[in-house]
Amino acid sequence: MNPLDTIHNQTILIQSSFHPTPHLETEMEIAERLLAQNNTIYWLVCKKDFKVCFNNPTHDKWICNVCISREKKGIQEVKKNAKNPENLIIIEYSNYLKFEEYVSKQNLKLDFKSIQELKSYSYNDYDLGMATASSLVSFTRDHEPKLDNHQNFIADGIKTGAYLFETFNTITKSINPDLVIFFNGRFVENRPLLRTCQQNNIKYATHERGGKLNTFLFRENSIPHSIETVSKEMESLWKNAEDDKNEIGKRFYTNRIERVEDAWYSFTKEQQEGRLPESFKHNEGKKVITIFNSSLDEYEGLEGFGPYFYENDNLGIKQIAQSLSAHENIKLYLRIHPNLKGIDNAQNKFIKEELKTIDSIEIIGAEDSVDTYALINKSDIIVVFGSTVGAEAAFAGKNVILLGRAAYEKLNCFYIPTSHEETINAITNSTFVFPKIDSEETLKYGYWNENFGIKYQKYKPINISKGTYKGKKIKANRITSELKRFFNNKK
Repeated sequence: MNPLDTIHNQTILIQSSFHPTPHLETEMEIAERLLAQNNTIYWLVCKKDFKVCFNNPTHDKWICNVCISREKKGIQEVKKNAKNPENLIIIEYSNYLKFEEYVSKQNLKLDFKSIQELKSYSYNDYDLGMATASSLVSFTRDHEPKLDNHQNFIADGIKTGAYLFETFNTITKSINPDLVIFFNGRFVENRPLLRTCQQNNIKYATHERGGKLNTFLFRENSIPHSIETVSKEMESLWKNAEDDKNEIGKRFYTNRIERVEDAWYSFTKEQQEGRLPESFKHNEGKKVITIFNSSLDEYEGLEGFGPYFYENDNLGIKQIAQSLSAHENIKLYLRIHPNLKGIDNAQNKFIKEELKTIDSIEIIGAEDSVDTYALINKSDIIVVFGSTVGAEAAFAGKNVILLGRAAYEKLNCFYIPTSHEETINAITNSTFVFPKIDSEETLKYGYWNENFGIKYQKYKPINISKGTYKGKKIKANRITSELKRFFNNKK
């Protein structure tokens, strides 16, 4: 039984904060299913209260209007169809605390000299600066954004995060919920609710996309990205599987090789199958090492992520390349993550200005059509900092060095060094023995990816970003949508 089905006769607070499909529809489904189980639901909606949010980082008026309109339509659909609709109570932030009234009385720090200073800023033991930084990094796609260019964003983020923290404390004390439900937990609009629950011992659940298009994640007392939670979930799913778990685990890897988009976009679909770098014709007699990097902005602001002992991926790669410069029998490649294609950020700047100057490393660009899977198969050792490629390479029977936190890190099919020296020894020492690959271990990760989440009953996906709820597309008011397009085109 999934956890959603066990919730009966409770008082529940649902925060609505991220409205693109399928996330609004997920909240609708959660609300309707919980109403049918005789729960009382307080649905907390934003009426332009967020001055910064993931869906509308610049607080564009018409994006707000469309968001509010679409959410209103979603709530109407739930009320029209749900059992016990009288148990659905819509509440607004301003009912409890006015934004301008609150902010005018606060002495909040709004000016920061570095991203590190911003990250370390706290408000009533809540990591407000980290939440703001996480939203800023996602907005700019840059793990080291230039703060001078984003002073308004930062100020609005700090104000929004502090205001929401105080408002959530007021709301939870007022309605005394048994359970609080919200999206993701990473960003400035929902991190304060996460911290409010944790500080006051309130049970909470986060929702996100599931492992497949037809599922959604509903995780109790944990954020979607928790490595510890995922590891336990992975073992539990594998242990309790009643289907052909080995074949299903294999399917995850074969689908990725075939570029199937069944949960998220395929980053390798533009690559040319079987294509290798031209330099491969000169690699005879050499040990081929390929590093696959990650997009640093993707895990910025997430607790517990990052390299084990290097300061960050970029500096780790640079140190490895420098240490291998004297080894002429080793050919080192760096495959840039395709998600970094065309992005002007600090990570790509470092790659261009620092890594490309090192003769011992050949860089395969994010836009290059070299086939990731051909590269894996032709390499002797794969080095990753947490990328899913690490699990894919282990599935292919390759020796893998894992240098950073990953959802699959507890599986027994990688070598995890404890220092730079151990890393270099594993690469250069011909007598070094890698742990024996346990093929079943890699299948656990594949099986988990194919199975985690709860199946939708009311929402039906069409593709990654489109779907219907009980046969209807949940759309904003047509005039509001047209006005948004008009004014945005005018800009």
